[in-house]
Amino acid sequence: MTKSNDLFTRFLEFENRKKYFDIEIAGFKIWELMRTYIYIDIENFYNDMGSLFPDTNKMPKHRQITFKILKNSLKIFFIKKQDYLFLNNPRRVKQSDGKYYCIYTDLYVDLLKDKKCITFEDPYWALSKTSYISHFEPVKTENICYLDIIERIVKVKSIFYKRTNKYKELHNIICSIKDEIEEEFKCNLSYIFGLSEKQVIYMILSKKIYKRALKRIKPKAVLEFYDVFPSKIVINKIAKELNIPIIEIQHGVVTAENPLFLKYLDLDRKYDCIPDYVLSYGEKLLNTKNMPIDSNHIYYTGSLFLDNKKDEYKDIKPEKKNILFVSQCNLANYISNCASELADLLKDNDEYQIIYKMHPYEMGKTFDCLKKKNIKIIDNREKDLYYYQVNSILQIGIYSTGVYEGLAFGLDTFILNHPYGVKDVKKILKESEKIHYVNNAKEIFDMLDKIKPDNNSCNDYWSYVNKEKIREIIFRLSEKKVNY
Repeated sequence: MTKSNDLFTRFLEFENRKKYFDIEIAGFKIWELMRTYIYIDIENFYNDMGSLFPDTNKMPKHRQITFKILKNSLKIFFIKKQDYLFLNNPRRVKQSDGKYYCIYTDLYVDLLKDKKCITFEDPYWALSKTSYISHFEPVKTENICYLDIIERIVKVKSIFYKRTNKYKELHNIICSIKDEIEEEFKCNLSYIFGLSEKQVIYMILSKKIYKRALKRIKPKAVLEFYDVFPSKIVINKIAKELNIPIIEIQHGVVTAENPLFLKYLDLDRKYDCIPDYVLSYGEKLLNTKNMPIDSNHIYYTGSLFLDNKKDEYKDIKPEKKNILFVSQCNLANYISNCASELADLLKDNDEYQIIYKMHPYEMGKTFDCLKKKNIKIIDNREKDLYYYQVNSILQIGIYSTGVYEGLAFGLDTFILNHPYGVKDVKKILKESEKIHYVNNAKEIFDMLDKIKPDNNSCNDYWSYVNKEKIREIIFRLSEKKVNY
């Protein structure tokens, strides 16, 4: 097994040596889109992990489409002047008002409610290939434009595009990169390269539509859940061409090596896709090594959603001794087996119940090992993770952001010593009586009697939330002109 840090460094050096960032098709540096998920696939192979988007038993035959969704998505051709453009993530979570929230962007939209804001949302089935769902409705976001129509247009246009010499050139380049990487890293990457090609084609065929839209909207800034999804990459590129500042709202803990979204070897190079500024959870939760973003472009503002939920859930006490497993799709088999083994150890003790909270991309998958009377599987978006954390006496995970969020609620936290990810976690988490590193379910079982739940938050990872200060930062950055 190749050590993660060796693989990470080797990949950065390889892509730099091969000059992949210089490859340009139709004005796009295509490697900026392709590299992240290719690296994740290589990393999963070397660490014997599951896919980031695992197959489920509910593979959809059709993608959801309704007249209402299509009508909404036509806004992209007509919407005019807005102060701010938000790019969210469609994996929404239902809240107490019955609406589905984007937990990353919606509270920022609320923070700017005296301004005109528009949110672009990709269909969920475009993000999660095993889902038929387009959007989780009713949505919290008031002014929203679905991007389903773009997916449909690109699908039709790609039929004709694939008959052109331009496509043949693109295909040959991508095949050449694939052959070089497979030879270097000795693994089969056919699926991920096929998906990457589709994403590159999406960028090429959608750029004119998005550029016209941005020229009409004329936003002062783009605020986004940043990931390397084609709609985000193409909009970021256009925003840079139009000199519109791009502000990332941090959505996951960034360690020294994972995720690769903001990690590069050449820090002086100008990249088309990355944001200009970051609103970060906190200094300990954003490792800036290998990030080509100036330190004075990073603002530590905490998490609006976490801050809101800490206040909302402050009086909830667990009614049962719930043990929460925070799963991750690429390590789901390992985590589910641990949950199953712990359930067996607790089968004669009715005081305890195991809650297995699936990762959003894992939902729809089934685990036979979890079919036990003392395990409750959460495979829906009816409640947020924090609800289950405040209703539990402890949590178990590996490197999920949820681990750090649970600590903010005062949860005793057990970190499974899986070879992948745990080293980065240990670098971030300080020594604490609430943090326990364990190798298996038996070690957890042996420590249960020592757990004494309390409300003492282990909160020094998250910056204090000052809403007025966040508004001031956004307004200030909106007036800046970034030199590309």
